[in-house]
Amino acid sequence: MRTPDVRAAARALGGDISGRDGVVCPGPGHSRQDRSLSVRLDSTAPDGFVVHSFAGDDPITCKDHVRERLGLGAFKPNGGAANGTAKHIHGDGRVFATYVYTDRDGAPLYRVCRLAPKKFIQERADGRGGWLPGLNGQRTVPYRWPELAKYPDATVFICEGEKDADRVTTLGACATTISGSAKWTEETVAALAGRDCLILEDNDETGREKALAAAHALYDHAKSVRIVRLPGLAERGDVNDWLDADTTRGIDELTAACFEASLWTRPPKGGLPFIDMSKWDTEPAPRREWAIEDCVPLRQPTIFSGEGAVGKSLLDLMRSVAHTLGKSWLGKTTESGPAIYLGAEDEKDELHRRLADILAHYDATFADAIAGGLHMLSYAGQDAVLGVPNARGIIEPTPLFKQLREAALDIRPKSITIDTAADVFAGNENDRSQVRQFVGMLRGLAIEANAALAILAHPSLSGISSGSGLSGSTGWHNSVRARAYLTHAQTEKGEEPDPDLRELVFKKNNYGPVAERILLRWERGVFVPEAGGSSLEKLAAEQRADERFLQLLAQFKEQGRNVSDKQNANSFAPKAFAQEKGADGKRLGQAALKDAMARLFTANKIHVESYGPRSRGWSRLAVGPRPRDVD
Repeated sequence: MRTPDVRAAARALGGDISGRDGVVCPGPGHSRQDRSLSVRLDSTAPDGFVVHSFAGDDPITCKDHVRERLGLGAFKPNGGAANGTAKHIHGDGRVFATYVYTDRDGAPLYRVCRLAPKKFIQERADGRGGWLPGLNGQRTVPYRWPELAKYPDATVFICEGEKDADRVTTLGACATTISGSAKWTEETVAALAGRDCLILEDNDETGREKALAAAHALYDHAKSVRIVRLPGLAERGDVNDWLDADTTRGIDELTAACFEASLWTRPPKGGLPFIDMSKWDTEPAPRREWAIEDCVPLRQPTIFSGEGAVGKSLLDLMRSVAHTLGKSWLGKTTESGPAIYLGAEDEKDELHRRLADILAHYDATFADAIAGGLHMLSYAGQDAVLGVPNARGIIEPTPLFKQLREAALDIRPKSITIDTAADVFAGNENDRSQVRQFVGMLRGLAIEANAALAILAHPSLSGISSGSGLSGSTGWHNSVRARAYLTHAQTEKGEEPDPDLRELVFKKNNYGPVAERILLRWERGVFVPEAGGSSLEKLAAEQRADERFLQLLAQFKEQGRNVSDKQNANSFAPKAFAQEKGADGKRLGQAALKDAMARLFTANKIHVESYGPRSRGWSRLAVGPRPRDVD
């Protein structure tokens, strides 16, 4: 039959052109604004076109509607028209759809008829425009072969069934399949030689078996082979179901999902890909690669955990900046290069404030960080999930993960930070299998991007009390190659010597020193290593002395007893305070209180003030900063 051109068809159907030879238009009985019906013009198809209703309308009703609008005349059953479509009673049921297989030049060879209820029969062409039951040894050819021949270099989508192939072609792509239980033959394989082949796997056991059979058949002849498990595909679902689940999906989304799949390689004989070590006697072992020397390995995920508000986000944000500026981090050498920071807790303004302090610490500007490749993402208050379990409990990457992967492969960062695990992992943190799958997914990203990947995490109450810093399954600890825990610094007696002190403990390091501890102090919006490396016990004692000094100074003032900072004065504060007992009934020595006074002066927590007649020149110690330092 003569098929109208796409422009004429769009006008006749009251729709819009879609792709090279497709139209989207109102379905039968729908309003003029509706675009629920997809029509693809194809001279090799039985009716000269293929239809698909996004609204679920009956396919035969849709075909009759299109034939009427295009002026093709009513359907004539049993070969009365050249279409070969079977809207007629066929044995045990009405024909729901017919799919004709032709040779390369378009001559019909056989067809597959789908009956209602769902059942398939095959018929061969009799050479006179009619059909005979069964294939009777008819050779197997690829579905839609003339279209494949027309575009010999096009990427081809290989589907499990004809309906799927027709649907994919409505998106403007080349698609094919082989009929029923037919085997891949030399002729079907030759038609796809030299192409990128994307095998769309149905989500059931039969689908997986057929996809694997296609991959094995095509591997030695195709340019590339990928077995594609579409993300989020429902159990027993196919590409039709995947496209119906989100009607905004088009060829770009389908292609992107397909090329996310790894290249398929045929397993070697014996089934296991053993490593070839034959040259290792003459090749030096490769150098270990670190993002932070001896602490954070490249190409592996690392967990940074810490209680809320302890500063883990700030600490790792400092690390990201250090990479981009080529600066040290906590006195440790960093690998210079770009960094990606994905935060799900802090808004853009908070990141701005924190970065301002960090850059001031490094004596750098935002322009310096941008030039070094710092890339910031804030998903505060938004969906930041990267991995989600499907109906079978298998963790699958989300669209956001795929965007992150694409960006990482483009930017090639030395560091990727994900803040935090609770925001990005939608699985069960107590399910070891799901945790390991998620960490494995992140490891794959780290390997592909050649980057260190840090996952920030909150410990559980038991993880805090035990000091392990863990939450949920031990799968988190066991799946990573490095893990660090940031906590408030405490002595063995549980004393907190200084609220500005933190302790970073490397709880696991498969490739470097284990149990390394770094004592940090928060000052001016950043963390710096504590000068002198004082022990926590000493710091706790100093903190107690500082607090005792301030408490006694306030007590003496309330009692009207002035004390001096001058050592020769009768009211020398350390000497006077050494006579007083604390709440524990113990006294502090004069030397400890003298050191405390010096520290408090340095910290601007006490000052000397004048009192009494000016002519007398009297002075005394007072709590707080000097008056000119008060804002």
